[in-house]
This record gives sequence, C-alpha cells and structure tokens, in this order.
Amino acid sequence: MTFKSLKIGKHIIPSPIIQGGMGVGISWDKLAGAVSLEGGLGIISAIGTGIYENRAYADKLAGEGRPVDAINFYSSKALHKIFDNARAICGNAPLGCNVLYAINDYNRVVRDACEAGADIIITGAGLPLSMPEATKEFPNVAIVPIVSTAKALKILCKRWQKSHNRLPDAVIVEGPLSGGHQGFKYDECCMP
Repeated sequence: MTFKSLKIGKHIIPSPIIQGGMGVGISWDKLAGAVSLEGGLGIISAIGTGIYENRAYADKLAGEGRPVDAINFYSSKALHKIFDNARAICGNAPLGCNVLYAINDYNRVVRDACEAGADIIITGAGLPLSMPEATKEFPNVAIVPIVSTAKALKILCKRWQKSHNRLPDAVIVEGPLSGGHQGFKYDECCMP
C-alpha cells in the first residue's frame, strides 16, 4: 500500500506518519532519528532533557534516572545533542520537536529547538498563543498547534493572524483517545 506524502510548511514527509512526542526519555534521538530515516516525521520531546545530559550523575544520586532537582530538568545543551544525534541517524530528513506550552520559559525552549535544528514545532498542553513569536526568527520552521476543539482553533488563528500575520502550518486535533491530555466526546467530533 502506498500513501501520499504529507507537506507541513515547506517540509515534505514521504510517509504520512508522525511519531508522537512521548515525554522524558522516549521521544529522543534514537526513536526520532529512526522514524525520520524511514520517511515519517520523528518528533523529539523537549521535556526532561536534563536527564539526558546528567544520566550517570542522576542515577547515582536519585537511583531512578531522574534529575536531582528542577534546575536539572531542562538542558539546552542536551536538546542540541539529542538533535545532533538524531541528525546523524536521519540526515536531512525533517525532524520535529514537541514542546509543551505549560512549561516554564516556553519561548526559550522553542527557540532552543529551532536553533538545534527542528524543522517543525508541535505544541499542546495549552493554547500556544506565543508560538509565532517564539519562532519568528526561524521562518522555515513550521508551527503545528495541538487543539481539542474547533473553538480553540478559531481563537488561536484569529490571535495569530492579528498579532503575527501567521496561521498554523498544520493542526493536530486530539480527541478522546489522546492519552488523557485533552479530548472531546465521540459525538462532538463532527461539530464545528
């Protein structure tokens, strides 16, 4: 079976499969690089990158592979290393980054991901009204918000258009099976 490719912004995904951003230690270099190498869109999670950088140290002190305190939870240096390692696997194939909107210093983490080489930024866990601002210096980076309702998408598009003259390059709609983060009832899927 063959599928049509998927275009997100300026980026072509040969196989229309987007690997989800699965948080700390799952959606990092090896998985995302392999998915992109095979023609899908590999997604690197920007959450918990301090663990990536400090694994040996954290294991010795915490015993569970977790950072010792919140200061160690995010590392720009580690995010860059994760992207470098993924690029070594997939070459120039598109790579994305999942950045939760509900984190501290969202705009800085998005800029870090863009600088590290993300082609596409995906954001959920809130209504990412500042997404265009965070990516304005990176016009080739596609921005993809995750929404749970048509109303949320309308608000987002209206604000982005007014403030930044920008619309999403794609949209992900999370329904009732979205892992508990957001959702709507099945009979609401077709309602505007």
